[in-house]
Amino acid sequence: MATEKCPFCGEEIDAGAARCFFCSAALDYDSVEKCLDQLQRQESMRTARSHAVLALVVLAILVSIVLFQVIPGASRTHRVDVAPQGPTVRLNANVIIAGARCAVSNNDSFDWENVRLEIVSATIENNFGLRVPKISAGQTHTANLGEFATEKGVLFNPLTAKPLRFWIRCDTPDRQTGSYLASWN
Repeated sequence: MATEKCPFCGEEIDAGAARCFFCSAALDYDSVEKCLDQLQRQESMRTARSHAVLALVVLAILVSIVLFQVIPGASRTHRVDVAPQGPTVRLNANVIIAGARCAVSNNDSFDWENVRLEIVSATIENNFGLRVPKISAGQTHTANLGEFATEKGVLFNPLTAKPLRFWIRCDTPDRQTGSYLASWN
């Protein structure tokens, strides 16, 4: 006697059987067609869901790029004079914030020692600081904005807060305090 596989469960059954012995499915033409139609609908729904999830992921990536992308050069800052508290040297610096990173350039002819970098946020009144032992003359120091923290240990979140000002303080070779304050419009 000839056998064939059941189109529903895949088990070997008699070729002329009206029902599968294993899964009890009716083996007439209409039942098989209904099953195939149902499988095709399920597959198309799965594909549509996958495409929808992929579209949402792409949309989320595009939105984050648009929200957090900084046009190169647009974040360059200008000096703001600070009232000195004792002998203070105005530092020749450049600060660039792009996305979640910052670059601080020492454009002076001397090294900065015991450097304190501070972010004043537009949404939080606390200063977020980062200590750097030394930034050599002519060098650029880069850091993630998420490394900056308050004295209580709260980390700066560049996704939820925007830097309002960036302050650099350091010791100079002449034992004076160096200072630079940058702000964004």
